[in-house]
Amino acid sequence: MILTSENDVIIFWETIKQLEPESVLDIGMFLKRIGSISRRIMDHEVAESMRMDGVDFFPQVSLPVWKNVYDGIISAETFLEMGLPRRYDLAVLLGTRELREKMPRFGLPERASEYAEYILTDDISDIPEEQKVEWKITSLRLHENIYYLICSGE
Repeated sequence: MILTSENDVIIFWETIKQLEPESVLDIGMFLKRIGSISRRIMDHEVAESMRMDGVDFFPQVSLPVWKNVYDGIISAETFLEMGLPRRYDLAVLLGTRELREKMPRFGLPERASEYAEYILTDDISDIPEEQKVEWKITSLRLHENIYYLICSGE
């Protein structure tokens, strides 16, 4: 469950800095998975004014502090099966290999596109080709890693 890539942390912060979203949907609770106990990491901070909700794929690991990091915590089942009541400016979907192992039958980027204008992810391999054509996908290279910023156009 724990993510250790410093590049993931850097791309997370840079994307937030560049897009300046008012709301973020953290699918897989990236901040939880890197061991954050606050909204501040590596001299960066998610503003208190920014709404940040997390979709928890790993509820067996839970600390009360994450209720202070996230404005709302949504179960993976609710996200995948029932839907969400709001839209977000940005959905973060990092560490997708672990998430796909937990929920292999769902196309997470497609589901995220229902709720967010932009999606930051580290893998687009399970996105159907016709969907890739419809979306604007920008590749972001950070050292040896490639990330993708998707504008779903929703």
